[in-house]
Amino acid sequence: MSEYVPPVDPFLLPPEPFEALIGSVGQRMTWMRSHACPCTFTQSINTNGRLSSPGSAQTQCLTCFGVGTYWDAPTLPASMYISFMHMSPSPDEPGTLMESSFGIVQTVEPSLTIPQKVPQLLPGDSAQPTLAWLYSSTNDIFIPVDMLARYSAKLQVGGLQNLPFQQNLQIPATGAVTLWDQTTHVVTYPSYVVSGATVTVPGQPNGTVYMVEFQAAPIYVAFRRAGGLPHVRPFGQNTPEPKRFRLQALDFWTRQRGIQAASVNVGGCEVAIGLLGDG
Repeated sequence: MSEYVPPVDPFLLPPEPFEALIGSVGQRMTWMRSHACPCTFTQSINTNGRLSSPGSAQTQCLTCFGVGTYWDAPTLPASMYISFMHMSPSPDEPGTLMESSFGIVQTVEPSLTIPQKVPQLLPGDSAQPTLAWLYSSTNDIFIPVDMLARYSAKLQVGGLQNLPFQQNLQIPATGAVTLWDQTTHVVTYPSYVVSGATVTVPGQPNGTVYMVEFQAAPIYVAFRRAGGLPHVRPFGQNTPEPKRFRLQALDFWTRQRGIQAASVNVGGCEVAIGLLGDG
């Protein structure tokens, strides 16, 4: 005697209500398309007609700044859904750990769902389907522009004076910079000047170290052993279901050492576009 199996089709989530749900409960996300830098293939050796072996990125490269990957400017925000779920032995919710060379680093591995269409636009709109749904791939960066977090950065007069996290950067007009007075042994609050992602403290001698507290949006990279490539859910009879990524915060790898190259207005906020430089 065979058991009755109910039909599957009526219970599948069609893409239209799925994308409408993402549009109503999702977060605004921008997308930075990644490119592999050819400076990693600059060793001229005889390879008998085959590609040369990839080497390290060149530290003098003015495109990737020695990282080996560079990114396009962020797109304007679109609704995507980012969530955290436990699917691996390592924690995927936001956290921190102490790394021997870089100090405190972020550890986070969220999931990201990218809809094929924006529900608020008409079906024939030129922005349909979304570019991130069509072309996003591994190494791409995704920025939840409204999910601000508070960071602290150590800068130095005459040295590194650019904040390491620059997306949707927000620095208070007063009280964000602190110094330690070596004579009185107390913390002081000097005046400071903010220019983009650069914070300077006038009147202090070279070598003076100061701390800056600020808020910025985190950046997540599509780079992970499981889920680091975009994948369409394997159901729905080839319907254009939203794609899914697993992301992670490659924290010290994506900290920015250079001055931002440009900015894009995101919901009234100037979002700095940083170039990665060698540390």
